[in-house]
Formats: sequence, C-alpha cells, structure tokens
Amino acid sequence: MRIIIMKLPYIHESFCAKLCELAERIEYDIAGIVSLDLEEKSTLIKNYPVYPLNEILNLSWEVAIFACGEDLFNDIAPQMIEIGIGTQEKFQKPYWLLKQLMIKKYEDFDDRAIQETLEYWKTNEISIFNQYLPNNKGQLHRVFFDSELDLPYIQFQTVSGDWRKMYYPRDKKFFIKDGEQFVENLMSEQLPTSPHLYIKGEHKVNAGDIVIDAGVCEGNFALRYVDLCSKMYLFESDSQWLEPLSQTFRNYRDKVELIPRFVSNVTDDKNITIDDALPDLRGEKIFLKMDIEGAEPLALRGAKKILTNNKVKASVCSYHKADDLIKIKSIFQKYGYQTSTSAGYMIFLYDPKIFDTADFRKGIVYAENY
Repeated sequence: MRIIIMKLPYIHESFCAKLCELAERIEYDIAGIVSLDLEEKSTLIKNYPVYPLNEILNLSWEVAIFACGEDLFNDIAPQMIEIGIGTQEKFQKPYWLLKQLMIKKYEDFDDRAIQETLEYWKTNEISIFNQYLPNNKGQLHRVFFDSELDLPYIQFQTVSGDWRKMYYPRDKKFFIKDGEQFVENLMSEQLPTSPHLYIKGEHKVNAGDIVIDAGVCEGNFALRYVDLCSKMYLFESDSQWLEPLSQTFRNYRDKVELIPRFVSNVTDDKNITIDDALPDLRGEKIFLKMDIEGAEPLALRGAKKILTNNKVKASVCSYHKADDLIKIKSIFQKYGYQTSTSAGYMIFLYDPKIFDTADFRKGIVYAENY
C-alpha cells in the first residue's frame, strides 16, 4: 500500500517520524509527507520529502494518515473532502496504522479473544476496549449543581440500592445533550464483558471488609461499596478531586479517610507507601483496588506488610505499561498470592509507547491470599 503522512503546522515533526516508522514496520510504501502549510519549504523528515499541500494531487497514494488527534482530524478532514482532496475512506487517523500493524503481528496468534478483536476491526476502528464495551455506553447521569457548595454532582447508586451525591470539580467539562449536562455511564467499564472488571464472582467486597482504594478519581468504586465496608482508605493525588471527594464522603467521616498523596514504594513530601499510611492493619480482611497510572508495581512493593499481615483480595490495573502484567503478578506471587487476570484484552492507546509495543494487554490482575 502506498501512503502519505499529513503534517499539521503545530504538530511536532517527531510524530510524523513515528508514523513513518510504523508504516515501515508494515512495509507500506511512503510517497512522502504533505504539509498543510502552503508555504512549507523543501525539507526531509526521516529521509522522506515534505511537500506543500498544493502538491498532493501530483502524488500517487491510496491512504493519507493525519498526524494529529481525533478532534483536529474531525475538523480538518471533512474540509479537505469538501474541496475534492481525498475521500472519507482515504483519510485515516494515526491509530489506523497501529491497527494495521497489530493485524499483521497477531493474525496467526492462537488466542480466541485476540482473533475476535481482529475480526471486530474489519468493520470498526481500534479502541481501548474494542468489542468488549458497547459503542453506546447506555445510561447517562444527569449533572446537577449544588449552589451551597458551588460544585456539580450526579446521583449515583450504591450496591445497597441507595442513591448518593457524587461531586465533581467545579470546572469539570461534561457531555452535553439537548442542552443538558451529563456524565456518561460510570459503570460501563464494570460490565461483565469488560477487561477492566474489578469485581467478579467471589472476588468481591464483602460486608465488614476494609477497602483500600488507590487511585480514586471521582470515587465511583468507593461510593458504590461505602455502606458495605467497615472502613475505607482513599488514596488520591490529583488535587482537583480532593474537594469533591471530601464532599461526596462528608457523611462518612467516621468511616472514610482521604489520603492526598501519590502511592509509591517511598514516603516523602508527595509520596507515601501503603505500609506507612496504614501501619496498624493486621489480621484484617481487606479489598484492595488499585488504578494509579502505571505506578502499581511501585505501590505494591510499598505494601509488603499490608499484603503479608492481612487477608487480602486485590484488583490491580495491569495495562498502563507493556511489562506491568509480569511485574504485578511476580510481586503478588512473591508474597504468596494466587493470581489470575481479567478476561479479554485492552489496547491502551494513551501509552506514549503504544506505537512501539503494539500490544494487547490484560486489564486487571486479581490476587488473593485466602
């Protein structure tokens, strides 16, 4: 296949070079790089010539890859189609190249879940969850405004069936539909088919458990189980969530402790280990949920006492980095845990190295020592 790379003036040349490398791995023929800057001077990127836009009709190509994000693509591509340069089928986003590479890489891979994803890609774009989550995420949570606190909130249902206010930062940007503000279904990633499923079968929060939630964000996991547990420790380092979380759990101050630090394997001004934060826990039944953007292996190394001195069930995210799965399972097994993984696979498109690794990843490591 013969392709071109579309270069936007405000996109760094290194991104164009990365797309060229990706195309080379698939053995596509690169006709050149076309700049949307009509005054682009002759130059080279990764030994490929850069042409001004007015040269595009003189080039032979089948697909044009836009070196930009989805929003810019959705804005610029239709304008070019309207003036007769290319078609919707010929214009593609950067992740289209990743999809083609992964199809080549895994086409003979003996894994049913992976083959189902490759089949899904025949008629769909690549995404983080692909066939596992519906394109229509279903339920929308309407956003309300608490004038007394000057904070937006939604009504969220706990496992006991009760409804609680879940607060958001006052500058949060929400989904708009028919002039109303909404939050898309917070529980879509917890559908039974999801590779990001924290709770499955008997691997669950039981009445009276202590819950440790590392990486709380808006608090949907914690709020869902707050009435069921005996005590809850919430680790959240993002300052924008601290005020909303304190209001979400304001009626549970005797039960919920918010710890505004990064969870790691060291304790200093910004970081804290779980062992240092909770030194007195021993002989307890604990459910540990951890989603901390790739810092999970470090955090688990800083939780040795908690994990060895208590009866723990853990659901730990393993998709942020290519080697997280191996590291996380190895740490748990070293502590004497039985481990398993969530069903299916994720493609973590937000990983800056995903174009290099081009890999399927397990979403969750489940671990238990009882």
